[in-house]
Amino acid sequence: MTFNRVKTFYPTAYAFASQFFEGVSKAMPLNQKDVLLDVGCGTGTLTALLSKRVGRVTAFDISPEMIKQAEEISTAENITYSLGDATKLSTNEEYRNSFDKVLSYYVLHWIKDFKIVLEGIHQSLKPGGQCFVNTTHSDPNVIDSIKALNGYTSPKWETFMKGYEHLYYPFQGSVDEFEQMLAGIGFKDIDCTRDIPKYFLKKDEGKAFLPNFMGQLERFPEDRREEYIKDALTFVFDTAEEEYCFTFPVITAIARK
Repeated sequence: MTFNRVKTFYPTAYAFASQFFEGVSKAMPLNQKDVLLDVGCGTGTLTALLSKRVGRVTAFDISPEMIKQAEEISTAENITYSLGDATKLSTNEEYRNSFDKVLSYYVLHWIKDFKIVLEGIHQSLKPGGQCFVNTTHSDPNVIDSIKALNGYTSPKWETFMKGYEHLYYPFQGSVDEFEQMLAGIGFKDIDCTRDIPKYFLKKDEGKAFLPNFMGQLERFPEDRREEYIKDALTFVFDTAEEEYCFTFPVITAIARK
């Protein structure tokens, strides 16, 4: 995600978090005694909702901008925010065997070798503790609009886009292979599923939402970025429809230590 554009992500992020919070809490039941770790909390929209169902939440993200926005969204006394790298979770002795529940919500696909994150989650759980993790799954139609945006170019923009690789890594294997990876790490009672949820946004909401995922913007001079965004969004939203549907093939796993 393009962190310096995160404020435009607020309304949509909250709508998504609210929409799917009940699904998370149903799959991984929460109670007021739980100590929960939120891995890659982002803007903290889901963190704020979780804090109302558990005793304490520790939430971290690699981006200072994200943590700042999370602190603005909720100042609940039972939330502790910090900077942290999910790939270093397994080396954090303070977190080892410390959490009843761990959440990693739409985080893993931003990390190339995310198995190390799953290993860190396992180490951070108390014996018998439970985690909820999900990641987008490789599919010909996965996040079509975001892929289109990040692949968009024209002679006008070729100089800036040359050699660009979008940092996005959906899981390439099957559901069984994902479950086998979790079992190999040491998880048990694994419930692993694949779904293709649909997210509906008004066209204006989509135009505010999608630029957050345009990592290529960092390649453009500040005075050319808005022009590029306008061209790219015209490319994606060249339709008479007023509502836009995003599809995210997702693998979700609930597992215990």
